[in-house]
Amino acid sequence: MSEKAPLGYQLNTTLGKSKLTLIKLFIDPILVLSILALLVFGLFVLYSASGQSTSMLQKQALYVVFGLVMMFFISRLDQTVYKSFLMHLFWIGLILLLWVLIFPAEGYKADRWIDLGFINFQPSEVLRLLLPLAAASYLTRGHRKLALKDWLITLSAIFLCSFLIYKQPDLGTALIVLASGCIPVLLAGFPLIILLVFLILIGATSPFIWANLSPYMQQRVITLFNPESDLLGAGWNISQSKTAIGSGGISGKGYLNGTQSQLDFVPEGHSDFIFSVIGEEFGFLGIFLLFLIYSLLLFRVFSIAFNSSTEFSRLAATSIGFIFLLYILINVSMTVGTLPVVGVPLPLISQGGTAIVIHLVAFGFVLSMKKRQTW
Repeated sequence: MSEKAPLGYQLNTTLGKSKLTLIKLFIDPILVLSILALLVFGLFVLYSASGQSTSMLQKQALYVVFGLVMMFFISRLDQTVYKSFLMHLFWIGLILLLWVLIFPAEGYKADRWIDLGFINFQPSEVLRLLLPLAAASYLTRGHRKLALKDWLITLSAIFLCSFLIYKQPDLGTALIVLASGCIPVLLAGFPLIILLVFLILIGATSPFIWANLSPYMQQRVITLFNPESDLLGAGWNISQSKTAIGSGGISGKGYLNGTQSQLDFVPEGHSDFIFSVIGEEFGFLGIFLLFLIYSLLLFRVFSIAFNSSTEFSRLAATSIGFIFLLYILINVSMTVGTLPVVGVPLPLISQGGTAIVIHLVAFGFVLSMKKRQTW
């Protein structure tokens, strides 16, 4: 008859199994908890920034729940299931961009939306995820050395999508989609000499590019360098945003106690300028905590990319990490006046269902890539 194992051994075994179950459920607990912390914080801030609008909060919460369901569903997939399929999703994104130009949704200021009645979304938001993943899939197919034809095909697809978004018109998103698509291209070893030639061409044609920008686009650039030139017009957003952030001090004015945000001095405080609300109500400490969680999230994403067992995983996960970082830098720089106002939301915080879902889907792919790694 076998001897019963000591109680301490049984307890350690049970705890060990519970830990493995948690790891299996979340795949990467640190990354998942960081995402959840940002989403919960974002909902609290959105309630304040929207003027305590329960309807906006409930709508955002529904998108958050849907995005989390999508994230966990994708995280259970193996990359062999979707890697080759991602390459062909580019065509769906291209069709959506053409559709929104030919059949724009009624009731919107620009031709950027597709309205299906029960849901509306911006195809450009979808493209900023599809394009880098499709590029990563195409550039890592067959495990062979990339030829000039591969670079040209990939870049042509990226520039075509960016041009169609620019025609909506949406220059800011077009540039972001262009950067998102180019990130995996550069990480895949794009020849630097070609990149240098391309930058020289952009510099040489910059007067022509400037002359063909819409007046409102030119005004945003002018306001960046001299916001005081039109404080009651184009410079109003940046001026009020700076005032809100500066007035927060070290610890902020307190939740729901911001004057600039609660009295609607900061336009679009619930979306593009929600960072201003955070700075005013939570101060330097709140901003520091937000950046700390962002840093932890990005550290996990890049760690997963670094330890990936396949070239596609490394390229795709790294691209997603850099795109997420790009969004943070652009939004924060925009609200403090070091970049023109381009309408970029603060990731996982700002109001916007499409952006929330797309970010969570992207992290679902990252988590699925973590499945191949050993603990």
